[in-house]
Amino acid sequence: MKFLQALTGRRDAAPRRPRIALSVAPGFKEDEAARLPKARLCRSLRERLNVLPGSLLSLVHEERTVGCRVAAGATSDEGEARVRLNPKARQLLGVEVGSEVDAVVALSPISSSAVPLEVGDAAGDAHDAEPVVRLSEEMRRTLGLSGGEYVNLQSGEHRLPARVEAGGADDDQTAGLNPMARGMLQVEVGDLVEVVPYETLVLLIDASGSMDEGLGFMKSKMDATREAIDRLIAGKARSRERDLVGVVTFGEECALISEPLADMAALARRARGLRACGRTAMFEGLSYTLEVLEEANGLRRVILLSDGCPTTTGSSLVLDLAAKARDLGVVIDTIGVGGAARGKGVSFDEELLRGIATVTGGRFSHVHEVKALEEEFELLSDAKRVRLLTGGAR
Repeated sequence: MKFLQALTGRRDAAPRRPRIALSVAPGFKEDEAARLPKARLCRSLRERLNVLPGSLLSLVHEERTVGCRVAAGATSDEGEARVRLNPKARQLLGVEVGSEVDAVVALSPISSSAVPLEVGDAAGDAHDAEPVVRLSEEMRRTLGLSGGEYVNLQSGEHRLPARVEAGGADDDQTAGLNPMARGMLQVEVGDLVEVVPYETLVLLIDASGSMDEGLGFMKSKMDATREAIDRLIAGKARSRERDLVGVVTFGEECALISEPLADMAALARRARGLRACGRTAMFEGLSYTLEVLEEANGLRRVILLSDGCPTTTGSSLVLDLAAKARDLGVVIDTIGVGGAARGKGVSFDEELLRGIATVTGGRFSHVHEVKALEEEFELLSDAKRVRLLTGGAR
């Protein structure tokens, strides 16, 4: 029961999401021994359901709901409403080949701040006095973790930090927990636990002169940005996930307002001093931000906010930096500010901002009013992009 509850946690909280009916077919031979439920879908169905390989899809049969790890299906299934389930998924759902199940349609692009793994036994750590989690080399690389660092573990309402140690070379679906960790999380071997990695996040903010222009409600874009950053920082402080947040600006030149900090109060004080001036040195700002993140641990992310176009270089050079960010494992979310309200045009380079987000596995959004900007930053405060789940390139 714990296994089912963990798989059907917060990802299924959105009410009344559309469902489509799918016929159950047998999974591939290589899935037969998988310990986690797996669902294989053809490309057209993955696009329709808005899921990516590696993410979770909720399947419903009668009163049972199970989250299955999505994998690519057979090309012969194109045009068919068919899901291929491994034995574990069929067992948990209580279905046979030929049965019909409902798939819950995701209303927004798949992203997650947690990776679900099966609980294993870290037998060698039985006498360790603190929680320990053993992860495979592949999983440590996916989460940006090294041995000796800490990661948050979550099961239902229980959450605790645990020290990361090296696990089995081929055990990518298991989090080996010592007895201390299992006891504090109230889980047993075979249950599911969520691994919530910490991140180093840099807010890369356009500080060019145009940011002093109004965004509505007697506030400038820069005023609104400062308030939105306050909300993001408050969200990070509430999460208590050991995240680090820094701020870099680009205007006439780039400037480090704050190195990545865990002290959110100190960060908020520094961010309130943001001022707009000069040109739009986006290339220099992004280049410097990647230098800041190059040696960072955990997940690495940038939120790039701009109301204009690069003025010191062409867009192609900025996209080259986006490719470098992708190779470093840095995800960049981009926000274009201003315009598009009541027919007004935009001043920022939407194609460039969309391209940066696409290349790095991030998300682009456009805001044209104060409230929308504040809400977007609050949403992004807990929008970590784990590449395993979002399908971004490594």
